[in-house]
Amino acid sequence: MRPLFYENPVALHPQAHGQAGLLDHLNYGFAARTNAVPLTMSEFPMAALNYPIAFTIEGGVRPVAVLGLRDDENLFVDRAGDWTQGAYIPAYVRRYPFILSEYGEGEGVQLCIDDTPKVLVREGGQRLFQGEEPTPMLEKAFNFCRSVHAADLATSPFVEALIACGVLEARSAEVEMPDGGKINMAGFASIDEAKFRSLPDEVFLTLRRQGWITAIYAQLQSTLNWGRLGDLLVTRQG
Repeated sequence: MRPLFYENPVALHPQAHGQAGLLDHLNYGFAARTNAVPLTMSEFPMAALNYPIAFTIEGGVRPVAVLGLRDDENLFVDRAGDWTQGAYIPAYVRRYPFILSEYGEGEGVQLCIDDTPKVLVREGGQRLFQGEEPTPMLEKAFNFCRSVHAADLATSPFVEALIACGVLEARSAEVEMPDGGKINMAGFASIDEAKFRSLPDEVFLTLRRQGWITAIYAQLQSTLNWGRLGDLLVTRQG
């Protein structure tokens, strides 16, 4: 199964991409038809300023930033492919069209790119290689992808701890629209504040020592953004 957004991820190599380059005017149109994207724990405080943060249930538990109330709709990307100015853009989105793949038994990682005409031109554009060497742009992309990969790995034990503590609860969100209609979303989990507050002191201290308390409170605070999504939907429909 291909990662979200990626149509044809392939390993980058100067023999295959030595003359290729990125299109000069890539935008966020590739994310316009998704209502949630993966999020790492370190992003919670910034993401909580704009989006509800939830946890997927199907296909494994992982945190996501909820971007819209309806399937195939991102309320933060306009028709021109621009992200809402001032809103935090999740790292999963910002790394596109690059992504890392692991090889061997965790022996290393390989930088890949979504090799499609929407991303690459065979000659020109923002060059990926100069001869056999990656350009500064490609080096920067590789370093960013490695930082996202590391943050993603650090998120896994955090999620496992929440599951072990029993504080994740299946939730549904009901957003009232100005016309009296309602939109219901289900199939996600959230931290139950009452259960979190009732954790034994030793468990709370363990979470604090791990540096996870900030992320927990950010997720709880982010639930206030469900209503904001409703406001954005009304604005778009208007």
